[in-house]
Amino acid sequence: MSQRLGTGLVVGAIASTVLLLVTAFVPAPSPSFMVRATIVAVTTAAVGLSFLLAGLTAWRHWPTGKLGLLFTLVGYFWFLPAIAANVENSLAFTIGNLSQSFYQAPLTHLALAWPDGRLRSKFERAVVVTEYAWLFVYNTVGTMFWNPRTNGCSSGCPTNLLLVDGSNSVNHAISTVGIFPSLAISVVVLKLIVRHWQSARGWSRRAMKPLVGISFAVVAINILQNVENVTALPVSGYVLYEVGALVLLTGPALVVISLTRARTARTAVGTALIDLEPGPAPDRLRDALASALSDPALQLAIRLPDGLGYADTGQRHVDPARPEPGRATARLDEKGDAVLLYDEGLVHEPQLVRVLVTAASLAFEHSRLQAEVQAQLEQVHASRARIVEAGDA
Repeated sequence: MSQRLGTGLVVGAIASTVLLLVTAFVPAPSPSFMVRATIVAVTTAAVGLSFLLAGLTAWRHWPTGKLGLLFTLVGYFWFLPAIAANVENSLAFTIGNLSQSFYQAPLTHLALAWPDGRLRSKFERAVVVTEYAWLFVYNTVGTMFWNPRTNGCSSGCPTNLLLVDGSNSVNHAISTVGIFPSLAISVVVLKLIVRHWQSARGWSRRAMKPLVGISFAVVAINILQNVENVTALPVSGYVLYEVGALVLLTGPALVVISLTRARTARTAVGTALIDLEPGPAPDRLRDALASALSDPALQLAIRLPDGLGYADTGQRHVDPARPEPGRATARLDEKGDAVLLYDEGLVHEPQLVRVLVTAASLAFEHSRLQAEVQAQLEQVHASRARIVEAGDA
């Protein structure tokens, strides 16, 4: 990430947070509303700032990926309606209504693209485009039939520039009908996330595990919020919108979990090799690396003596040029006599891959040198035996 981009993200995060807090308390709310206004401002600032900081971290750690952009978009779209709602300006008020809940679109994109920032199929791209389009259309139509003067605003109400009809019955009908497409998209997204987790192996599967629980919690809160808009629930709107918003903090936690896990894995790889005896056998080297990465599918393949391909430590034939889906390869020596086949999900952790390949290369080279020395010793012993036999003769 360039220094200019990093500076811009930091300034944007600070400015958004400060602007939210300033607009929340200017003009000062009434004493009876002060406590709730404070909680709303603090929780909103905490969620938005956490996504912006997560975006900054993701930009730095994965500069070529899209995770940083997606986290940043969630943060800014989270801040926008909250800031606009506190500004007594008709244009800002209208924009705030149009962007209401629009953070869910990049959040959906982020969930389906985790952990490498790529959508896996055309169907997933269609789902993400549908989410963006649906939220834009739903917000636009809803804004056209929402009059602030008939929905709790008694004085100093800004004008809704897109207002066509202020009928509350029409607005209520739109909100009720909108629950069903939102629910359908949420179910599809959850099924895709669970499918990603079920099909993943090793490193990628563990990276997907926290996302599964987080996604169910976020979708549940969103559904309850949509239902609360059209009917009375035993849970107050205050709990759903202010306290429930804190559930979103688990999103940026994914970045922290991922970075911590990668750092721990790098340490585990080094520790595993230190615990091994010098020049470990290929099967023991492979088991140590697989245990350190929690990737039982990890393979160490060695070129066969006759030059007819490779075989892993389990004596299974391996073609490094055509690895199985979801696997990546790395040569452990210049000649390519040994290759490592690891989880493709590690590609977005280049530092861990370098540590893994370097450590495996050193251990394999040490093992090969030991084998060569042992072979030379056996030749010397055989030569001495022949000399003794010749002398006796």
